[in-house]
Amino acid sequence: MSKIAVIDIGTNSIHMVLAEAEPDGSYKILDRFKDMTRLGDGTFRQRRLSAESRARGVEVLKNLTTLARNKGFDRILMAATSAVREARNSGQFVEEVSESTGVRVKVITGQEEARLIYLGVRQSMDLTDRPTLLVDVGGGSVEIIAGNRKRLLHAESLKLGAIRLKDLFLTKAPPPKGKLRAMYDMIGKELHAALERFRQPEFDRIVISSGMASNLAEIIYLERTGHPIPRINLSTITLKEIRGVEQRLATTDVDTRLGIPGLDPRRVDTLLAATSVVRHCLEAIGH
Repeated sequence: MSKIAVIDIGTNSIHMVLAEAEPDGSYKILDRFKDMTRLGDGTFRQRRLSAESRARGVEVLKNLTTLARNKGFDRILMAATSAVREARNSGQFVEEVSESTGVRVKVITGQEEARLIYLGVRQSMDLTDRPTLLVDVGGGSVEIIAGNRKRLLHAESLKLGAIRLKDLFLTKAPPPKGKLRAMYDMIGKELHAALERFRQPEFDRIVISSGMASNLAEIIYLERTGHPIPRINLSTITLKEIRGVEQRLATTDVDTRLGIPGLDPRRVDTLLAATSVVRHCLEAIGH
């Protein structure tokens, strides 16, 4: 049995999972930690990680690695995604993390990110022999994956993450109609081109993952039932409900959004972009 700490350095959040791995490939998750570090704030306009965001990231990673070691996890793996792989000064950040924690960050490609998302979903739910469309809405990128229970069939990594779209189009709340139209146009064009490359006539179902998707589901379930969602995993929401949340977010200011039951205050400026991507995905494949 091997004890492993795995840290995912995302554009929006940094996650750590502590697990015990068996020789046969099975594992048991012992604990999880998450910090919404917003490493990617401003990165996609400047093409650089700011000094402030780098400092936040290094501090969070230093604390997480110290915590892991104090719990007896000496094998620590770190992987970074969209914000770090696109920043011109990513090497500087990787060195700062290494000096502070003693761990080398692996910067992964969008395709590798998509492959890992597929493996995670396949591990957590029963896929069928027919293709399922997986959509993971991150802060910097959106991974769209076709896969069944046996293998990944096709994957695309699109530059449509919620922090990226927020920085490009949604700097005011509510956003000007022209900015909204420009964002919708970009999302529609990127998704249409990507889905054409899938050459897949239909999907068994659509699975949306990420913290953004979970918060969207929480809002919809509260509005639908008046109660908190009992279990995020495998909850279902409809296109009509998604459109309703999107409309509310697109037409309200920050204070009004904060009054929406279930909305995570830390996502008040990014959930509109994420919801728009989800809605466009469902419309594009006819759901």
